[in-house]
Amino acid sequence: MLRIPSGGRRTSLLAGLAVVLAFGYAAPATRAEFLSDLIASGGSITVGDKVFSNFGYTANSGDAPAASGITVNPIPPGGTDAFGNFGIRFGLAGRDAPDGTPTDFLLTYTVSTLSGAPLITDIHLTSNLSIAGTPATGDPFGNIVETVSAPGVGVVAQIDNSVTKSSSTLSAMAGFTPAGPYSSLMITKDVQLFSVPGGIATVSFIDQSFSQVPEPSAWLLTTLEVSCAGALLFSRRLRSLAKSARGATA
Repeated sequence: MLRIPSGGRRTSLLAGLAVVLAFGYAAPATRAEFLSDLIASGGSITVGDKVFSNFGYTANSGDAPAASGITVNPIPPGGTDAFGNFGIRFGLAGRDAPDGTPTDFLLTYTVSTLSGAPLITDIHLTSNLSIAGTPATGDPFGNIVETVSAPGVGVVAQIDNSVTKSSSTLSAMAGFTPAGPYSSLMITKDVQLFSVPGGIATVSFIDQSFSQVPEPSAWLLTTLEVSCAGALLFSRRLRSLAKSARGATA
């Protein structure tokens, strides 16, 4: 005969269910993908409630890395930035030789929300652009300039990171105009590196994440509350059926 836990045991069961649901929803993909493979296969990466797809790459000049040497994976270690926003990381060995020709390449992709998930309200960009060494002359720099477009609307935001021999901005956030929110966005990321003798411009990771209302944790909590309520009703129904069965056999 089926026995349904009651009281504290039932509460523990529902709490355990909530944990399972939370991990099942929020766990990001764990295997890094190579950008070249994503482009060739038309593949996508799902992180939390965000789907990243339609990847593209254009090497314009200088020492642009090969797409086969760029990885795309959830922001480590858990797929979110410091504020809990879901996102991806481009891993690359970005470096410009001090030969007078700047390195320039484009990264493009689409981000979309899963059906029923909160819509996107703003965008975050973080990188580790740097100038290695102490240039005696010249002005080395690194720039990541990003254009964000929404289907049927056009450009809704621009955001950038930059580094020079005297300053750096390695983290930025931008809202949208019109404000949206949006279920899908197209991202064009223009990466520029320029080195001089004694000052080498580099970048090895670029993180991109997206905020929404409600925040991921709030939406997840609501989802868990609904799931747990359903589990509780199901538990009560099973207990009622079990009681009826006992009465029928008494």
